[in-house]
Amino acid sequence: TASVKNLEFMMLLAHKIELRPTAEQADYLARACGSRRHCYNQLLAHFKQDGVKWSKSAAYQFYIKEIRVAFPWYNEVSSRVTRNAIDDLDNAFKHFFRRVKSGKKQGGGGGYGFPAFKKHGIGDSFALREAPKFDVDGRLLRIEKLPTRIAMRQKLRFSGPTKQVTISQQAG
Repeated sequence: TASVKNLEFMMLLAHKIELRPTAEQADYLARACGSRRHCYNQLLAHFKQDGVKWSKSAAYQFYIKEIRVAFPWYNEVSSRVTRNAIDDLDNAFKHFFRRVKSGKKQGGGGGYGFPAFKKHGIGDSFALREAPKFDVDGRLLRIEKLPTRIAMRQKLRFSGPTKQVTISQQAG
């Protein structure tokens, strides 16, 4: 028999908390969602072209050399908002390639579920996955490049380091 000693379990907890943004903060959050969606769609359009193969490193190069230069309004929100679009598209391609390799087809259309363009107002969200880009203090949320803190409906119900914040728009 084998024994396991000093085994530590790391549990990740998540829960939704309603935000209560001011009009100025809501505008920033909407621009951040729009920037992420736009960047994701620009990357997808580029990698859908004939002869252009997907790779995360190629996506970063295209993002830095082409997209950020062509769309300077990305600078109005945290740089991680748009850079995380690369991670999100990479995840979509990984799932697509896994389905193709295993032969599993998506329901409905019969295809393998190639990554699709994001539509305005449907599942609008963005994530900040680096602790310096956000902070939670009681019932206040600080987000990089937003001058004021956003009020939260309640405090976090757990303790420990906060690893990520995802802001999504639901019902306005």
